[in-house]
Amino acid sequence: MRTQFGQRVMEFPLSSPSLRRAPNFRDVGGLSAADGKVIRFGRLFRSDMISRPQDDDLETLKRCGIGLVLDLRSSSESGATPNSFWVGQGAEVIAFDVGTDVRARGSFWEQLREDGSPQRVLALMHRIYRSIPLAVAPALTILFNRLADGAPPALLHCSAGKDRTGVAVALLLHALGVPRDAIETDYLETSSRITRRLVTNARKMFAEIAGAPLSDESLQLLTHVRADYLEQAYSRLERKFGGIDEFLAIHAGLDSGKRKAMRDRLLM
Repeated sequence: MRTQFGQRVMEFPLSSPSLRRAPNFRDVGGLSAADGKVIRFGRLFRSDMISRPQDDDLETLKRCGIGLVLDLRSSSESGATPNSFWVGQGAEVIAFDVGTDVRARGSFWEQLREDGSPQRVLALMHRIYRSIPLAVAPALTILFNRLADGAPPALLHCSAGKDRTGVAVALLLHALGVPRDAIETDYLETSSRITRRLVTNARKMFAEIAGAPLSDESLQLLTHVRADYLEQAYSRLERKFGGIDEFLAIHAGLDSGKRKAMRDRLLM
């Protein structure tokens, strides 16, 4: 089956893999990339945290054949919810202790406690996004090396699969030659996957972090993604490093040979 959705060529070799208990899980295959090619399906996945999948979710994940998992959560998050499922499946799990998220214990918690107003939350999210690229660079270094060498199907995830994972995937897609507007479309798709259950859970969690219930507007800013968030990451790379390519070369070791090897293996 093959249809056109935006700039993604949709093919469903895995029956359009989706998970009931991890709604932000998805294959990034099908996006138009360099030289008129598209990203292969079944090679790269992104997700929120997958803990104890059951029934159809479990069968879907088994069909995906994921063998490499890059965990972008902080040590406090992974300590509270270990990646036991993937370890049990025999996948190689690499954790990176990326603390640039309000879900990770640290200074962001303190800032939310001081002021949970929409204006402060928006400023906080912008600050977080400016810090994410450097924080995920070690994960990208390993991922680029493994993909260039022919890694098994790989998954990037954090807790919600939207901020740390969103930026990491955006930088990966850039390396594969996906145009910026298509990258943004893929990034913004996360907001359409936010369920009522997730918002309810987030409301409780952020109330505990902030020490008081947050307004609906503040909660929206924390639980969804926006184009200006991703633009903060891009702008920081352009101002500080001269652009995304320069940043990836300096901090993720992405040279022309490695980029070509990745594209040869992942594009069709």
